[in-house]
Amino acid sequence: MSKKILILDNKPIRRGAQIFARELKQELKRQGCQCKIVYLYRSGEQEMDLPVENDDSYLDGEKSSLLEVLPTGHPALRRRVLREIMDYRPDIVMLNGARSVKYGGLVKKNLRRKNIHIPFVVRIIDSVVYWNRSVLKQWYMRNIIVPGIDGAVGVGQKALEDFRKLYAFNGPGTAIPRAFHTDRFLNNGSREEARIRLKRPENRNVVLFLGNITKQKRPDRFLDVFAKVADRLPEAEAWMVGDGVLRSDTEARAEKLGISDRVIFWGYQDEVAPFISGSNLLFISSDTEGVPGIALESLYLERPVVTTDAGDVGMAVKDGQTGYLCPADDTDTLAERIHQLLTNDEKARQMGSNGKDHILEYFNLPRLARLYLDFFRDVSTENTSDDDRHEEGGA
Repeated sequence: MSKKILILDNKPIRRGAQIFARELKQELKRQGCQCKIVYLYRSGEQEMDLPVENDDSYLDGEKSSLLEVLPTGHPALRRRVLREIMDYRPDIVMLNGARSVKYGGLVKKNLRRKNIHIPFVVRIIDSVVYWNRSVLKQWYMRNIIVPGIDGAVGVGQKALEDFRKLYAFNGPGTAIPRAFHTDRFLNNGSREEARIRLKRPENRNVVLFLGNITKQKRPDRFLDVFAKVADRLPEAEAWMVGDGVLRSDTEARAEKLGISDRVIFWGYQDEVAPFISGSNLLFISSDTEGVPGIALESLYLERPVVTTDAGDVGMAVKDGQTGYLCPADDTDTLAERIHQLLTNDEKARQMGSNGKDHILEYFNLPRLARLYLDFFRDVSTENTSDDDRHEEGGA
């Protein structure tokens, strides 16, 4: 049976959660569903927009309002979310992390008072333990918001377990990783072609950073590790692709470490495939991750990944098979693993090949979209049964 799905998202920016939501929407429509995305806010002036499709909409929330900072949210935006759901009348609502969860939980209370039963499923994109350290906000989520949630999808088992533990959620849950449309990489070239396009020499060993230059991603750790690698490999260089609030601090750190001539800051890039193809490997230095899209894309393009053992990244990076998982604070081991791959072309090629096979088998977007639909059906069935029990006077 065809489903009518509303995805409540935060804002249309080029970040993993938002890119996945858009690609999931497109795939769900290919599989016969009706689906739209509703954004709480417009993106900021310094943020990179995602194209918004004609059937999607904005609610124009004021993200900087004091009422937004408080756990309770902005009453006007809450009314707009409710009106959008009432007008669209979806079979299910998916809340794509962050503030969409708060507004979803609040609106669910309004719907229950109107005797309207629409299941709400939260998508957990990372560890809530890392991102929500406020005791007040934890209490509010646990007691006010999460009781209105009917199901939870974690990008991995750890993300789901953290959500259950922190917010005492005992409803239906499953782990479904993110995926991406491989069509974006159909015409991708070789390393040599990428280096020519980017005007970089072929005789470099390139360690790639790809993402926002923010605290979570630990660009300081990336540079500290690369400095150890650079001491042993004079031809090694680091490419930092992305931008963020810590960029100037990161540039200063490269200068302090004496490696500024070996680190290229490329800034934000619309097209990342040439940087992945032109590199030797991807290094993820984060403190926390869900299942990072950059890891999936790099493995699909047959580049091994060295990463901190953060969150659910191990679903993509199989230690010793598609790359290496290392303790986050063990910079010596991280540097050693990177050195091993930069100096052993055969091992790097084999891990890259294993990585592509792994992505094609387990991170296939049509297959994962079907898993979402299966879970939505299960949650809807359970929600209907609960409603019947309440109408009969049951618990």
